[in-house]
Amino acid sequence: MNFFSIEFVIFIGLLLFGYYVFFKKKQWICLLIASGLFYYATGIENFLFILLTGFTTWYGGRKLANYAAQIQEIRKNKELPKEERKEKREVIEKKRRRVMWIVVLVNFGVLAVLKYLEPVLHGIGMLDASEGLGLLLPLGISFYTFQSVGYLLDIYYEKYAAEEHFGKYMLFVSYFPQLIQGPINRFDMMAGQLFEEHSWDSERNTKAMYRIFYGFLKKYAIANILSVMIANVFDNPVIDFSGAMVVFAILLYSAQQYADFSGGIDIVLGVSELFGIHMMENFRQPYFATSLADFWRRWHISLGKWMRDYVFYPFAVTKPMKNLGKWATKRIGKHVGRVLPAMLGNILVFFIVGIWHGAEWHYVAWGLYNGIIIALSDLLAPVYDKVAEVLRIDRKAKWYHVFQVLRTFIVVNIGWYFDRIVSVKDAFYSMKKTVFEFNPGLFHQEFLLAYEGIKSHGLKIAVMACFMVFVISLLEERKMSVRELLYKSPLMIRWAIYVFVTFVILFASMRVGDISGGFMYANF
Repeated sequence: MNFFSIEFVIFIGLLLFGYYVFFKKKQWICLLIASGLFYYATGIENFLFILLTGFTTWYGGRKLANYAAQIQEIRKNKELPKEERKEKREVIEKKRRRVMWIVVLVNFGVLAVLKYLEPVLHGIGMLDASEGLGLLLPLGISFYTFQSVGYLLDIYYEKYAAEEHFGKYMLFVSYFPQLIQGPINRFDMMAGQLFEEHSWDSERNTKAMYRIFYGFLKKYAIANILSVMIANVFDNPVIDFSGAMVVFAILLYSAQQYADFSGGIDIVLGVSELFGIHMMENFRQPYFATSLADFWRRWHISLGKWMRDYVFYPFAVTKPMKNLGKWATKRIGKHVGRVLPAMLGNILVFFIVGIWHGAEWHYVAWGLYNGIIIALSDLLAPVYDKVAEVLRIDRKAKWYHVFQVLRTFIVVNIGWYFDRIVSVKDAFYSMKKTVFEFNPGLFHQEFLLAYEGIKSHGLKIAVMACFMVFVISLLEERKMSVRELLYKSPLMIRWAIYVFVTFVILFASMRVGDISGGFMYANF
């Protein structure tokens, strides 16, 4: 079901009517039914997989909570000798760990088999390129698996109480707006919103529509148009483009990926807001970041927080990492001893993030590139401080902030070589051409070749839309709510903007063929 299809519009319209009229006292049931139907429409097999994830993590969470309650009872029982209480607690704690690991491994095992088994078998030569296992990847499986496992781990760490009602928990897992491409929500943030009663709010829903149309603008006026030119450059087996064209295509990809992913998230969050439910933000003007680490605190925020809470911190505080830090402090220095566990944690996190994107070497290279750059930045921080001191650089000056943003943008775009180009060898070859075979004189001729497949004025629309997104992002970066400003604008101005943006979206949707219809992150 496409976001821009008449079927989806009818689906949302009927659902809103039922949600606010017929299910006013039990709105969560309305959402559960709608989410089940939405996912069932993608295939009965997909529905069974999400049901498996939901049941195992819900049941596992209940077991973990029961074991935790037993441990508390043993602690309170002062009639038992101290050693006996300790022994009983250890026995139950082992059961807790066993349940936690079984549920985690089952769910990540299902994800691994469906997502990675076939590419791995192709990679090691056990399957020919033309052969397949017939495994279909359920819609949003990475997102709902990470979200459900996050819930289980929160219960294991006793962050909040386990949900006793299976139906309510399944709504958290299967809530339909998040299934396309996230965000990866947290149960403690979503539970109250999903299960409480909501009333129609004209102001909230008007602002939600602003966000939905903004997402459509990004997707159809930028991402879909630019994807054609990018594919003509990087997926062309005939033409060996110059370094200038490669750089141009990478910059287009930078805009395309942001517009596609953040545009889809805007639509998802906007649709959810129509039901009075606010999900986690997933983007915060990432191209205004001042460092690569800052970029990843602004891009795919929900995945970054998941990795931080469930991978980075648990890894960094393990006994081997603590011992490594102490060893490095004694032999190398206090700074290295302090940052070394975090450096290794960042490399591990981005290795996993690379694998999360796909079982291909270029994704692994892309993940490691980001992890290593961030790790080296932490390691070399005293060097940067010393250089700034020697050169008398005012780090609070506006020019230095602009320099940091531009530097980060370049570093990020170097990483996109590995992300977009499907072969690590070809990525390095393209970098070589960028440096040694730039050949700007060929750009005009190659530009015309890359432009094939886009109808008249398509690129002009994309450039105009990019400028609009840049201005809006700049205002948001300065802590101004564009949706609030638009809502308070005079009626004539608002309607002029509505008509203009609708025209741009419709006109842009006719500029390209079917090559770029879906959302990029729906594949993950």
